[in-house]
Order: sequence, then C-alpha cells, then structure tokens
Amino acid sequence: MTRKEIWVVVERIDDEIEDVSLEILGKLTVLAKSSGYKIVGIVLGTAKETVLREVIRYGADRVILLKHERLNEYSNDLYSKVLFDLASSEFPTALLIGATYYGRDLAGRLAARLRTGLTANAINLEMDEEGLLIFGVPAYGGKIMAEIVCERARPQMSTVRPGTFTKVYDRDRKGETVELIPDLSSVQDRVRVIERKVTKSKDLTKSERTIVGGNGIGGDISLIRKLAELTNSDVGVTRPLADKGIAPRELQVGTTGYSLKSKLTLILGVSGSEHFTSGIRDCGTVISIDIDKESEIFNHSDYCVVGDVSEIVPAVIKKLEEKR
Repeated sequence: MTRKEIWVVVERIDDEIEDVSLEILGKLTVLAKSSGYKIVGIVLGTAKETVLREVIRYGADRVILLKHERLNEYSNDLYSKVLFDLASSEFPTALLIGATYYGRDLAGRLAARLRTGLTANAINLEMDEEGLLIFGVPAYGGKIMAEIVCERARPQMSTVRPGTFTKVYDRDRKGETVELIPDLSSVQDRVRVIERKVTKSKDLTKSERTIVGGNGIGGDISLIRKLAELTNSDVGVTRPLADKGIAPRELQVGTTGYSLKSKLTLILGVSGSEHFTSGIRDCGTVISIDIDKESEIFNHSDYCVVGDVSEIVPAVIKKLEEKR
C-alpha cells in the first residue's frame, strides 16, 4: 500500500544544504496544504541535529536520517542501494531529487532499480485531485511545455531544476525525526574518494542584475564581462555557448542551467527558445537586444532593441566609461 508521502532527497555538502532541495520542499508545502500528503526529507550520512531541524523548517513534516559514515561522501552504489531498500519497504507515492550533478547521476539508477518512470529537469510541479503529480518539462526544442505523469508505477520520480521554486522558511515549524542505520556490509565501494575540494561558483539564482549572452555575441564574452563589471552585474550564457566551451557550464541559463530571478536582466544575441526562456520567466525587467526583429526573445521581454550586439555593446561600454 502506497503511503501518502512525498520524499525529497536532501543534498548537502557537510552542514550546508543545497538550495534546490529546500526549493523543492517549499513547493511541496504549497501542494500538500489541501492534499493531505506528508513531506519527508531524506538525509544521508552523519548529519548534525541543526541540519535536520533546517530541513523541517523549510517544509518537511518528517526527516529520515540514514545514518552511516560511508554515506557522508556521495556514492552511486551506496546511495541507490539504501534509497532502494527504504523506498521498497516504506512505499512513498513520490520521490524528488534536485537536478544537480549527483542528483542526475543518482536518479536514473534509482528509478531503474525501483522499476518506475523518471521525469528529468522539471521546471513546474502541480498535483491533481487524486494526488497525481504533474511535471512540466520543455519539449521539442522548447516549442512546447510537456506535462508528464506517471500514472501506475510508484514512486513517481523526477529531478527538479535548481532555481525553479521559492524556498519557504518557518522557524516555528514542527516535525518528526527518525534515525535509521542502513546495512552496507554487502556493498563494496567501487569508487573511493581520496581528496575533496569544494569550490563555490556564483549562484545566478541570487543575482540582482544579470547579463546573458547567446550565439549573437559572436563567441566572445569579453565584452559582456566588461559590461557586467561596469554595471555591477553577473554574467550568464545560453547552452550553445556553454557547449562550445566559450563559457563555463556553471554560467548556463535555461532548462539545464539556472533559473534567474534578477530584478534586471539584459539579454544579448539570444533567439529565445523555450529551453532558454524558461530560465527567465521569474525575472523582473527584461531588456533584449537582437539583430532579428522577429526574434522570439522579444515576446518575453519588457524592452526590445533591434540591432547588432557587436555595435551596441561597445558603444554602451564607452558611454559608461566616460561617465566614470
């Protein structure tokens, strides 16, 4: 019998919880209000009590701690094993994971072991009257927004893109904590972590002002970086630029990158596919510059400038430098 529970695998680095896990919890608190479903946070490793309390304050009704030192470092073998065992005995109705590097790696193998469906990189989440989750994912090159459901198999599974939802914090929220010690004696580590170095890249979901470049900038982001420096903005790029290695992957905006919430967003030389525009839907003022007057990006912008980015941006930079 499936429990009326929705599980969220809580990703963390030491005592710092990844924002995407808290964002998923926040969205679920809204969905669960009228559905009667309980939200359960799954924490792996030897987490401190303060971490467990934060998971509750951000939306969990219950926290299950799978406590074992071998789970402090991510391992696909170990994580998929303990989560499979737990889900096979507890029968949750759904299991959600952040679409991070480790989340994507884990979700596929876990879904296969559970013999259930998996939606990837959801950017919307709704629930019908019967408790069936509806995952929104851009499809056909971003031309449509597909609604995906898993009607029969359980648990319903999906990875959720970071920055998609809003965190909801309630310091007085109460919840239950359950501690379990999984049996890992039969699992051998095929990968051993020798050294771990954590580098934090800029979180574009927290940017106040962002300048995003696409193919129309001609493959050179130096001008964008200069403009960003002069306007105290952060830099983002579309997926094609990240795929070509012109900019690092952590600057990517769109379905498989960041979802922006900037108060001001300047978009340069971007055509405007759904894969990209899904990442700017929560922005404040959007200004776009593109040489094509029929560009789709103008349908998602507050102010539209038709012109050559390679001519306009240097002129703007010159004016800003003169004012300085």
